[in-house]
Amino acid sequence: MDCIGIIGYGHMGSMLVNGFLSSGLLGIDEVVVTARSRESRDACAAAWPGIGIARANTELARRCRTIILAVRPQEMMEVLREIVPVMDGDEHIVSLAAGISLAELEGLFSGPVTRVIPTITSTIGQGTTLVCHGRQTGMQDASRVEGLFSSIGNVMLVGEEELPAATILSSCGPGLLAAIIEELASATARASGLPVDRALALATETTAATAAYLRKTGEAPGDLVGRVATGGGVTEAGVKELRERLPGVFDEAVAAMLERYGAVGK
Repeated sequence: MDCIGIIGYGHMGSMLVNGFLSSGLLGIDEVVVTARSRESRDACAAAWPGIGIARANTELARRCRTIILAVRPQEMMEVLREIVPVMDGDEHIVSLAAGISLAELEGLFSGPVTRVIPTITSTIGQGTTLVCHGRQTGMQDASRVEGLFSSIGNVMLVGEEELPAATILSSCGPGLLAAIIEELASATARASGLPVDRALALATETTAATAAYLRKTGEAPGDLVGRVATGGGVTEAGVKELRERLPGVFDEAVAAMLERYGAVGK
């Protein structure tokens, strides 16, 4: 009953299994996994010999004290309805689904509930996982979940009202930044004779180095812009264009994502 159970072995479920075990935080005998398809269960068993594999969600729920639901938002409530009848009530449910509120989860399960929004960059042990605890989640349960996700990156506690905006930055952010890197590299390649692959390599490395610089120095982004974009220089010309056009583009992008966030899982 002290095992960590993970329902779902897709991108997020497999990332969590790999992270928790590779970090050494959990032993192979402390994790139980199940998934809808036999192929996914077999893949998990092959990747981690000796790991607990449950053939059904209800079997996992009977065996585990902390149960992480790593299924699609559209499946979340169905899975919860399935497992609640076989649970004692003192288990800790951890939902990874965007758009499914604490109130909805607590409407089906009266025990400890936590919402967690991971990020794909946790695959390499970086990035920030968002954590929002429910009303019945005590300090011990909260600490255990925060410790679990701290093993695969940073953890930030947020209020539920902050989750939509924070999710855009932490969980959606890698996709947005990857699109920006791609567009910057492509535009540079189109305007010059630089091959696309070399332009992409430079854009990717420069983005990583810039983030590392800001993190290490604590310098504000605007101050870094001022250092690089000297009066009448090349950078200033580019920054001027971006300052004029990007605010509207990002306002529209964020508005679209927030609108979609409210519809996820419904």
